[in-house]
Amino acid sequence: MTVQELEILALEAAGGPEQGLTAAELHGAAIGIGVTDAEHFELQDLVDLLGADALSDGEAVARFVNDSLEALHADDLSFAPLLPDDDAAMDERLTALASWCQSFLAGLVAGLSRRGVESLKGLPQEVQEIIQDFAAIAQLETELADADEEEAGDADFFELEEYAKVGALLVMSLLSDVGDDPEE
Repeated sequence: MTVQELEILALEAAGGPEQGLTAAELHGAAIGIGVTDAEHFELQDLVDLLGADALSDGEAVARFVNDSLEALHADDLSFAPLLPDDDAAMDERLTALASWCQSFLAGLVAGLSRRGVESLKGLPQEVQEIIQDFAAIAQLETELADADEEEAGDADFFELEEYAKVGALLVMSLLSDVGDDPEE
C-alpha cells in the first residue's frame, strides 16, 4: 500500500479532516499501541484512546490499522510515520511530526497499560530515551523565522522523521525482546 493510499484510508477511518483527527495522529496512536503487541492489537484500545466520536466506521478503522501494522512489520523496513509529503509547507510537516510523536506516546502508554505495565521506569533504558526524545519532538516549534532557514529545515526535518521511524522500530524490537512483561 502506498503512503497516499494509507493517508486516504486514515482520513476515511477518522471521518475526514473536519472531525479534527489528522492522519498523523491516527497513525501515531495505532503504531504506538502496535509496537507493544501487534499480534494482539485490540481496536477497542484505539477507540478508548481517541474516542469513538473521532473515528468513523469500524471497517475503515480496522483496514487502516491492519495496513499500518503490516507496514510496521514489513521485512523491507519501508515503515515510516504517516506525514505530509515534501511539497507541504515546513510548518505543516513539523506540526504533523509533533502530533505523530505525541499520539505515538499516548498509544504506547495505552498499549503498555493493556499489558499491565504501570510505570515506564521498568522499560529498557533505550526505550526510555526514545520516549524522552519523542516527547521533545512533540514540543517542536513549528514556525520558521525566514525562507533561508527552510533549506536547513528540510535536512533537520528529514533527520527527525528518520529518527521517529527508527525509534518506533527500535521500541517494538526492544519490547518484543523483553517478552510478555516489560517490567522484568
